[in-house]
Amino acid sequence: MPSPPDRLPADLEVWDPEYPIPPLNITCASGYDNSTIDLWWSSPAELSVNTSFNIVGVNVYRSFDSEFGPYTRLNALPIQANFYVDRTMMRVALEEDVSDRFLARAESDPMARFIFITRNTPLVIQPAINTPYADLNVYVTVDGVPARVLSVIASTGEVELDSSPVFDVVNQKQTPAVLPSPNSKVLCSYRYIEQGPRTSLYQRLFYRVTTVAASQTGELIETPIHRASQTNSYEIEKLDYIWREAIRRNKFILAQAGERVKVFIRKTVGVKCGCLSDLYKQPASDCLVCYGTGIIGGYDGPYDILIAPDEAEKKIAQSNRGRNFEHVYDTWTGPNPLLSMRDFMVKLNGDRYGIGAVKIPTNRGMQLQQHFMVSHLDESDIIYKVPVLDVTTLKVPQTRYIVDGEGRATPMTTDREAIPAERQIRGRTATYENINRR
Repeated sequence: MPSPPDRLPADLEVWDPEYPIPPLNITCASGYDNSTIDLWWSSPAELSVNTSFNIVGVNVYRSFDSEFGPYTRLNALPIQANFYVDRTMMRVALEEDVSDRFLARAESDPMARFIFITRNTPLVIQPAINTPYADLNVYVTVDGVPARVLSVIASTGEVELDSSPVFDVVNQKQTPAVLPSPNSKVLCSYRYIEQGPRTSLYQRLFYRVTTVAASQTGELIETPIHRASQTNSYEIEKLDYIWREAIRRNKFILAQAGERVKVFIRKTVGVKCGCLSDLYKQPASDCLVCYGTGIIGGYDGPYDILIAPDEAEKKIAQSNRGRNFEHVYDTWTGPNPLLSMRDFMVKLNGDRYGIGAVKIPTNRGMQLQQHFMVSHLDESDIIYKVPVLDVTTLKVPQTRYIVDGEGRATPMTTDREAIPAERQIRGRTATYENINRR
């Protein structure tokens, strides 16, 4: 007898019996501490469908900004408990080359200082007892010779070398400070805090949990990542069958009269772009590498979503910058993917719209919809430089395809999983507008 659909994956009927079922009831919440998220779940060994496996534990994966990935595994070994704490970790940087990261050098600085900045921040600073130096926190060598550190700024990673001589008691003479020349190789070792979950700003955190089991032959097998149980940092309670039905009906309304768009989600974590100013902590607004986000790539996507139809007026307005096209209206979509301000979407005609503040109606923490305002972006905006790549090259979602002769847009399909693919009715839009050619 199959389990209730609100407990096991909806596609259990086609579940591959070679893989174990992921744990159920995965939930996450703030650990009431900075950069800490608590996760817990039900034991996958309690599921009757997993009785043929020897359950070893679970793996926890985390993704920033997008529920479609990419996901990074957080644990080194399978977790055998039903609880995990995702916290910020301390890392060690050994002999990092900082020769080209000097903010001030004696030959160009009026105060004759030597200051460089580390690649990772913030630094871990532990006060040294009975000494004014910070050598215990940061170790610097110049061409293999240890140099003294005068001061360290943990938040920005600025390290200043001591340029004053030291009196050698043994030889009764002053020893000059070890300082770099223009061609010197400067290495720095230090400890820093790895940037984990942020709690100061709206940070989207997505988690997936898979089951790791040993087969009858002793081979370790794991639940496929796309079949794993998932949750996010803004999901307080799980949907019950009543609210799941409400979301399904809203989705039916969008499928009948909604507008299909491609949404791009702004990155907030990742590899920092070289245009990011160390002084002002702001990226260049015209950078074609990060598109003004400060993170290489700028945006994740595109993802196909349905939004409520447009019912606002369009007008040409005169401003101090000349005439421009204005089109602003409120709309809504389903509970996922999670959107936030400064994401943007592309319509089928190529126009790009910025997404404003997002309001998420909930019931006891269960996310039901997303309401937001969209505004038309001028073609001179850097957003228009973000490439909409060939959809066949995208990794997620993996069901993306195009039809020869119909452009690069992904065609709509009926939302009935029971209909075979070869019998599904396809149109250019959700309401099958302009389906006939002239």
